[in-house]
Amino acid sequence: MFDSDRFVAACQAALVSADPAAGIAELLTVALREPQALAAAFAVGADKPGVVPLFRSESLTVAHVISVPGSLSPVHNHRMWGVIGIYAGQEDNHLYRRGAEGLENDGIRSLRAGDVFVMDPELIHAVANPLTGMNGGLHVYGGDLMQRPGRSLWDPDSGAEEPYAFEKVLAYSARLSS
Repeated sequence: MFDSDRFVAACQAALVSADPAAGIAELLTVALREPQALAAAFAVGADKPGVVPLFRSESLTVAHVISVPGSLSPVHNHRMWGVIGIYAGQEDNHLYRRGAEGLENDGIRSLRAGDVFVMDPELIHAVANPLTGMNGGLHVYGGDLMQRPGRSLWDPDSGAEEPYAFEKVLAYSARLSS
């Protein structure tokens, strides 16, 4: 059985290593060997989309994330490393990089149950659930995801970069999602 308190404690312990993201990726890889255990641990509320922090501090955020079918987030960055582990469904990460004329498409990284994705601090992406069912994952970040200074999101109509605001993310996501 998956124990979220034990997982958070292991993530906290990994922060003192030379490469915390790699250590947390290994923790997620081990946890994802039993996706049913994760699904059971998070069964309450699994029918409601959102980001539910399991732990949050200035140096670490561990969150359970559920996305509805057809959902799409606006393009955004995190300004810290992150590690995503998917236990159910699929999460498509549409990757971007800064270019001379604004953001440029940098490919897509599709994550399915059992996959782990380590995100560089400079990664820019939008997240989609392309399937007809909910997806579920654990997301771990090397800082406070909700209060990280310097984060940006991009207006889906104009492509203009603007300061990250969670309320705008929700509004843009509602517009972008089918």
